[in-house]
Amino acid sequence: MSEQSAIRRAIEKGVAYLESAQLPSGEIPIEISPTPEMTRECVRDPAVFPAALAARTLSITSSAARVRSRALDFLEREMDPDGLWRHPSSDRPQHYYTPLDVDDTSIASVALAAAGREVPDNRRFLLANRERSGLFRTWIVRWWPHPLLTYRFFRDTPEEVGDVDAVINANVVIYLGDCEETRPSIEHMLAVLRANREMMSTKWYESRFTVWYFFSHALREIAPEAGEMIVPRVLAAKPVNALELAVATSTLLLWNHLPDVQPLIDAQLRSGAWPRAGFYHLGLKRISPNEFRPTPPWWGSEALTTVFAVEALTRYFNHTYGTYE
Repeated sequence: MSEQSAIRRAIEKGVAYLESAQLPSGEIPIEISPTPEMTRECVRDPAVFPAALAARTLSITSSAARVRSRALDFLEREMDPDGLWRHPSSDRPQHYYTPLDVDDTSIASVALAAAGREVPDNRRFLLANRERSGLFRTWIVRWWPHPLLTYRFFRDTPEEVGDVDAVINANVVIYLGDCEETRPSIEHMLAVLRANREMMSTKWYESRFTVWYFFSHALREIAPEAGEMIVPRVLAAKPVNALELAVATSTLLLWNHLPDVQPLIDAQLRSGAWPRAGFYHLGLKRISPNEFRPTPPWWGSEALTTVFAVEALTRYFNHTYGTYE
């Protein structure tokens, strides 16, 4: 089988798996586990984030149009009247008191806008949610109508009202673009890269590959110097699972560097999916003045890994053989 045929077959199998795994609501399933390997005690956790990622990411894969359309429908139903989103879906009781956040909002907004679907003017809420330095805070906190439950959310988790995360700022830049209001976020990402402080810049992600992936999506058309720092680091690092391999592959392709995709094809399961792995966790918790530890659970799923793998293989196909149809 030629490389072109092998890639096309892997994409088709991956999309077929996503069609079978996607829930009737359009939600992309994600699970929680006490370990990042997600080898035991995996339980479904209804959430908006995977569907937002899928709706944005699968826009380059024409055969995934049905999966993407259903994910977009799900996002429209989960949207707050102001055009904002929160992480838990409305299937969870926590949905009603978990604060709205700029990450889900930015990713979902990009996905809907790219599909020509209307999003209320939510930019003013994002721009009003910045600290003095100009960086975007993670949480859009509205104490009413659940002030006690909102207070308990911050009391009982590692989350803080003033959380600022570089990866989340990257997703805001992807949405709002290069403008005066996002320049502090752009400069912050570049400063993080220059100082080799990727893992000190994020509270919810434990993989350098994830940071490089989101930074690359944000900076590839804005700051070419970012690619000069990211590409050598990706090439020098070794992915430990299929999820890291998928995001590493896309990251290199975003900077027009052609990777070997055979290991990613080989990692595909007979079902058409790629193996689950923890993509993010509950947040870093301080255990000493200079030491932080990830707080379980970890979120991930075969469906989420498959979304990233299909993106990576589609990017490679488009780069090498022309637009995937």
